[in-house]
Order: sequence, then C-alpha cells, then structure tokens
Amino acid sequence: MKLDVNSDVSQKIFVELEENNWFDNQTRAVILEFSLYNANANLFVYAKFVGEFPEMGGFLPYSTISVFRLYLHNGPDGNFIMFLELMYLLITLLATMNIAFQIFTDPKTFFKSVWNILDILALIMSYVSTIMFLLKLGIIEKTIKVFQEDKNEYIGFENLEFYDFITNTAFGILVFILSIRISRILGYSGRIHEMAAVISNAADDLLGFLFVFSIATTAYVNCGNMLFGRDEGRFKSWYDTFGTITETFIGKNKVDDIMKAQPIYAEIYYITFVLFVLMTLVTMAAAILNFSISHVKEETVKLAPSNIVEVIWDRIVVLAGKLQRTIKTKKVPVVRRDSESELREILSDLHLFIRNLKERRKSNKADKYRPADDED
Repeated sequence: MKLDVNSDVSQKIFVELEENNWFDNQTRAVILEFSLYNANANLFVYAKFVGEFPEMGGFLPYSTISVFRLYLHNGPDGNFIMFLELMYLLITLLATMNIAFQIFTDPKTFFKSVWNILDILALIMSYVSTIMFLLKLGIIEKTIKVFQEDKNEYIGFENLEFYDFITNTAFGILVFILSIRISRILGYSGRIHEMAAVISNAADDLLGFLFVFSIATTAYVNCGNMLFGRDEGRFKSWYDTFGTITETFIGKNKVDDIMKAQPIYAEIYYITFVLFVLMTLVTMAAAILNFSISHVKEETVKLAPSNIVEVIWDRIVVLAGKLQRTIKTKKVPVVRRDSESELREILSDLHLFIRNLKERRKSNKADKYRPADDED
C-alpha cells in the first residue's frame, strides 16, 4: 500500500485498512517505509519500521534509520571531492604497480614480511571499495532518474542504503588497515612489536582458551535465543542474541525486559553466565596475557629498530644543543691595530737583527787576527 504525500489522504488510507480488517490473526508483519530529503544539507533519510508477529506469539518491533548523500558532487565541495577521488584512484594504481614490481622481483622475500602482506590486504580492500562505490553510483543514477520523472512517487531506497552501508564498511576496513600501516612509520612500531610478541608467546594457550570460550558463548547464545526470543527484540535471532551477549562483556546489561517476561529463567541465565563466562573464562584470559607480558618484559632483545620519530627527535635535540652552545659562547674581542705602527715595529726588529749580525762578524774577525799571547 502506497501512502500519499498529503497527510490527510494517508490518514484515510490507515482508517480504511483498519476498517476492512487488513490486520488480523494471520498478519505476520507490518512494515512502514518512508524517506525524507534535507535540501540544505543535501542528505536523504531512509526510515523503516517493522512490527513482527512471530508464530510463537508476541510482538517484536524493529526500526532502521539511514542517512546518506544522493547527490555526491553538488555544492561548493563537489569539485574538491572529485579531486580527492581521482587522487585516490591514482594512489591505488601506483601502489598496484609498486607491489607487482616487488612480487615479480623477489617474491620469497616479499611474502616473508608481515607488513607486505598488510599492504596486499590494503590494496585488495581499495579495489573492493572502488567496485562497491561504482555500483553505488549506478544505483544512484537510476534512483535519480526515477525520482525526477515523478517526484510524488515513492522510491524505495533500501538497495541504495545497503550498498551505502557496504561501501562505508569497506572504506572503514581500509582506513583501519592503513592506520596500522602508518603507525609503523610514525613511531608506534615498538608497541606493535611488543603486542605481537605477547600474542605469539601465548598463542598455544590462547587457542585453547578460544576453543573453550567459543563453546560456552555459543551455548549461551542458543539458550538465550530459545528462552527470550519471543519476548525481547534483542534475542529474536541468533545474530541479535550474539550481539547482546557481546555487549554484556563491556558492561551494557539490559535485563529489565526479560526479567519481566521470564523472571526465573532470566535470573538463572544471567547468574550462570556471569559466574562461568565473565568471572572464570575472562579471568583465565587475563592470567594468560599477564604471564606472557611478564615473559616478554624479561627478554632483553630489542623487538623493533629505532623508529622515525625517535630519529627526528634525536636530531632536534642535537641541533638545539648546538644552538644553545653557540649562544652561550662569548665572542672573542678583535683588537684592530694600526698598520703604520705594525710596519714600524717590523722595521725596528729588522734593524736590530742586522745590527746584531754585524757585531758578530766584527767579533769573529778580531778573534782571527788576535796574537797567540793574548790567549789565556
């Protein structure tokens, strides 16, 4: 049933549906979809409200509200966004050529490095993000074409909302991988290597713990879905129950609704979950990691070389020390002497030297012609 743009007409449609018993015991779900557009912000809002009536009884409400941009390159920032998209494609092509050259040059050495594997994952996610973005552009073009033909006609944005979510998720994973890659350059490599050393040291114990933890968590997820699925929307499916159990680990416990619906089962469920999973298994994981951290700290081997931030900081400290010493050093005063006085001193010294030399020659001649009787 399509509603009208006019609110009065839409209300009459609802009244007609109610009077003609369109909703009865055989109804399994009621879905309401609508979209809004904010021209000032250039944003579309897609809202979907679902009321589900399961076969086991009860009522499960569900809602989703998504915000996305349909006109991507409009406004003052449109050209700048297009420039950034072209730069992204150029960087992706250059990275592809660089990685391909390294693989064909020395594949064995290339695949031995974890960071090179991370580069390959980033490149794969770049192409996945690009493909999903192009598919999104195709759907946007079709949607705009239909919307311009009849602006009063309702257009379902569910497919566009799905591709927008997938595209944003792919870009988010890409940004996360590149953040890890950049962190190695910007100086966090020491901590990353320490984390890797801790995990690798406790790998065997962690694998055993994860096996036991997965069995216990799966059991509680299935149990919660069967016990509270028809009364609480957060337990209506296996996926939603798993998300609810995961939120419990970070302290987001909401047990009021299930306590009202199934008080006895809810108390037993959460008490045993906290006792066996949160207290016992999480304490085991903390003990394994603490032992591994202590073992890694005792090692004297340096896990990572000096990073670029440390090198730059050392250079800055050395430069600052040189500048400080230069400023503190006192300038030696330079005494300017008259050139004429210096010339007079030189001539007087030369005259004295010549006179001494003449006196020595005279004394040598006198000693040569002196009679032998004069000698002592």
